[in-house]
Amino acid sequence: MDAASRGTARFARLAARRALLIVCLLLIGSWAVGCNNSDARDVSASKLDVSKPRLVTIKETGERSFSGTLINKNAKAVSIVQVDVGLYDATGARVGTTMIEVENVPANSEKTFRGPLNVDYPVAKARVLSVATP
Repeated sequence: MDAASRGTARFARLAARRALLIVCLLLIGSWAVGCNNSDARDVSASKLDVSKPRLVTIKETGERSFSGTLINKNAKAVSIVQVDVGLYDATGARVGTTMIEVENVPANSEKTFRGPLNVDYPVAKARVLSVATP
């Protein structure tokens, strides 16, 4: 290999390394921007609560649901809130859980919600186990 060929090969390797470095930096930068969700940082799950929880059974259809009022004491609206509900039988033993998602809860406000209980076992009681934002 002559000197001109070696110089061209070396230039090609350096150009490839620079291109790879630029791609890596762009990927890291876009990941950092995507992870910097200011809405999620400004919302505290400790400022979310459920009031008026109710287990409802429609007598005519037997359909069961859990409803309540979600209270958002945050200064920002919350796009999705997950309400984890424990389900109990008549003896008080927990027989399951269900997750109800409440969407678009305004800042410093309340929003009523209802979620179906799609379970095949008897549920006599239900209570909120946790309230979280994903």
